[in-house]
Amino acid sequence: MAEPSVSIVIPVKGSQRTIRETVASIAAQEHDGDLELILVGDHDDPTWPALDGLDVGSLRLRRVGVTVDTGGRDANVKRNAGLAAASGEILCLTDSDMVLPADWLATGLALLANGDDCVGGPMISVHRDFWGRYVDTNPVASKTPRMERAYRVDRDTIGRRGRKLPITANVLLHRAVYERVGGLDESFVHSYEDYEFFQRIVDAGHSVLCDPSLAAYHHHRQGWRALVREYHRSGRGCAQFVGKHPGSRFSRDRLRQFEVVLTAVIFGLVACVEQPVTLLGGLVLAGLLGAYAMARARTPRAVVFPAVTLVLGLSFTTGLLRGMRSRSSMPAVRPKEDPSWSPVS
Repeated sequence: MAEPSVSIVIPVKGSQRTIRETVASIAAQEHDGDLELILVGDHDDPTWPALDGLDVGSLRLRRVGVTVDTGGRDANVKRNAGLAAASGEILCLTDSDMVLPADWLATGLALLANGDDCVGGPMISVHRDFWGRYVDTNPVASKTPRMERAYRVDRDTIGRRGRKLPITANVLLHRAVYERVGGLDESFVHSYEDYEFFQRIVDAGHSVLCDPSLAAYHHHRQGWRALVREYHRSGRGCAQFVGKHPGSRFSRDRLRQFEVVLTAVIFGLVACVEQPVTLLGGLVLAGLLGAYAMARARTPRAVVFPAVTLVLGLSFTTGLLRGMRSRSSMPAVRPKEDPSWSPVS
């Protein structure tokens, strides 16, 4: 039986440091059917020269040039432009800083062939340094999806413990799903666009299979500044998600977590002032969490992971509060000109 045609869409923006490795990993995929890669970015983006001279074999490489002003991140505008241009029966979304194993596409297609509408996988850090290990193994407040076993998310299970949604950096879906629910919400210019997209997919009656066999590699954020910004954006995106889907179990779960964390911080601060012995108890708890993090990450440096998580959690919380105050004035997309098309040489 002939393999289905596949379109892979990647938004780019200043991706010149990682794009060659990403495209090369896609060109190396094991697939006998038609395979096209659609890169979408600004006309004068520095990503394009980085592709010069790259041998992509039989991969059909296309470029979509767009110019937009979103007031924030513009990945959703670019993803939608790519999806609108895609011709494949199977649509895939990934990012310009991903590295896909050679069997990634074959694995995803096999999972879809078993009857699922949409499949997603986890991400593993390309780098095994401090920050790579932190993002991959920190015990709480994980930003990247972890899938120790396969599970499905649908209308009945979304938001339940152990049913975390995938993200658009590692997902495949049937074209019929996209045609039914539409593209990504372009007003999400901070974060949580992935969860909003999958919320609509499950609301439409589809299921999303999350499977660890579809793991791919990612250039995680490196350093304090990058991670603090990322968590702050996530908080703002979370507020926007809650505003759009207030009845979602996922929204209620996020708000409940926020209330618990905020209450714990307030009571903790009050207790430390009123009863200094509480501070000692907090230090003991931090030590236990550090020991647990060391066991998971298998490095002594992981003892500081709880402290890192505390800082990032506060960044997320401030972003959430900021987003809740400004939900009514989220920036809208303001296109400056229609997309234009040109091949990558």
